[in-house]
Amino acid sequence: MAWLGRVWQKRRGPALDVAPAIFALGCMFWLGLIPLKSLPGPDFELADKMWHLIAFGGLTGLLSRAFAFFGRAPLLAAREATAASVALGGMLEVLQSFTRYRSADFGDLLADTLGALLAFALLRALSVAATKDMPA
Repeated sequence: MAWLGRVWQKRRGPALDVAPAIFALGCMFWLGLIPLKSLPGPDFELADKMWHLIAFGGLTGLLSRAFAFFGRAPLLAAREATAASVALGGMLEVLQSFTRYRSADFGDLLADTLGALLAFALLRALSVAATKDMPA
């Protein structure tokens, strides 16, 4: 796991550390505000919540890399990315409440938060593992 943590924390430049987060944000807000007749993928009772969990967990990871690129320590970047993801999920729900064809849903915000927190737990584990084997 230490190897994976070091690989995750390695800086690769703005095209690979910052651009994916910006692209993901754009896609999420576009998809979150357009009319949708149905969700892509398998249809089951909580499919919408699963999409939220995955999307905001992924966004947390991408934002963490972007924040670290700009000089934040990995664990601090993960914490800030988690807070930013939850805040952006809340903002998206508020914006959806202003549309005729979408609605705000507290359950979606809970799924966003759970996804961000699960991603934070993974990022924290990677950060701890990466620093555990480093020479003092």
